[in-house]
Amino acid sequence: MVVITGCAHPGVVNMVRRAKELLNKDIYLVVGGFHMSGFSAKQVNQVIRDFQQLGVEKAAPCHCSGDQTRRLFADAYGDDFIQVGVGKKLQLVPAQ
Repeated sequence: MVVITGCAHPGVVNMVRRAKELLNKDIYLVVGGFHMSGFSAKQVNQVIRDFQQLGVEKAAPCHCSGDQTRRLFADAYGDDFIQVGVGKKLQLVPAQ
């Protein structure tokens, strides 16, 4: 499952958790605005831990996520962090 957010005003973790509850599927990727600009490093790291607990495999924060959020997600997710922005094309390969 891929969760796409515009600007996650209700909280990106709440949105991801609800999507997982409703569809009962693993989450491959969360992409979009995480609405975390201005969050402290401690708050961002809690969101990263929540994503990891929820089993989010890949993360692609953009738009209103903030530079610090992108840096911390990049550090935490390593190769599973996807740098996205306007015009970026993602090719998602279905599971075998």
